Amino acid sequence: MLTLNQVAYRWPDAAADCLHAISLELRDGEWLALTGDNGAGKSTLLRIMAGLLFPTSGSVTLNEEPIAQLKNRQRAAAIGVLFQEAENQIFHSNVAQEVAFGLKLQRLSAEEISRRTQAALRLCQLTDVAEAHPLDLHAAQRRMVAVASLEAMAPPVLLLDEPSRDFDAHWLTVFEHWLATCRARGTSVVAISHDAAFARRHFSRVVRLENGRLSKGE
Repeated sequence: MLTLNQVAYRWPDAAADCLHAISLELRDGEWLALTGDNGAGKSTLLRIMAGLLFPTSGSVTLNEEPIAQLKNRQRAAAIGVLFQEAENQIFHSNVAQEVAFGLKLQRLSAEEISRRTQAALRLCQLTDVAEAHPLDLHAAQRRMVAVASLEAMAPPVLLLDEPSRDFDAHWLTVFEHWLATCRARGTSVVAISHDAAFARRHFSRVVRLENGRLSKGE
């Protein structure tokens, strides 16, 4: 489904690559945890998978199509990203508008946008704050606004950066219920996580990045 072939990346003006010869395949319906120390290059690699950064060399394909050739609207429909800081992906002053935004870019009917928005709000327990400003919510709710936006789009691939952060026991339960919904739907998932217990519960395959390289065996 999502394939990286000999991917390397160098930040502008850097003297050396921060990622080296990364080859990795995410299969249909697979759940993969990406681990490694801080600074290993995990978040950079996740952004390359999402098509938000383009590799210095090597290739990234989605269903055998180069991800760089996808239009933004096509990429958004295929790959959803949850960043570490939810504030970085919230742009609207109303929760419901935020959740509906991606659907509007897909040029869906008003009825379909409303149906999917309301369903996502219910699943993520945000119906009661649908008219609130997302940044007025507490951290766990803000994170669930970003999650609800992903749920409304229901892309076949999800890339999650430290997904369990900011959640107390209640909101972690809500979030994990959403993950169960994604699994039932057949979604493929890559997640960066330092939460070993969370990773064990959800991910059958674990790969480790060390100094910009996949560990031996991957």
